[in-house]
Amino acid sequence: MEGAIVELISGPFKGEKARVKKIDQAKEEITVELIEAVVPIPVTVRGDHVRMLEKGGGKSGG
Repeated sequence: MEGAIVELISGPFKGEKARVKKIDQAKEEITVELIEAVVPIPVTVRGDHVRMLEKGGGKSGG
């Protein structure tokens, strides 16, 4: 779900928290932005390389 907070469980950013920006169901890929990065970095990863931490979706935030 877009806006959700996830944790990357594989790859070079393993252990980092990120916010879901875009989901490509055809390719089974998710584009996320790393939360703790100084500059927002969009990263595209496979859907099975993330673990859901918080459901998002609302623009109200919090």
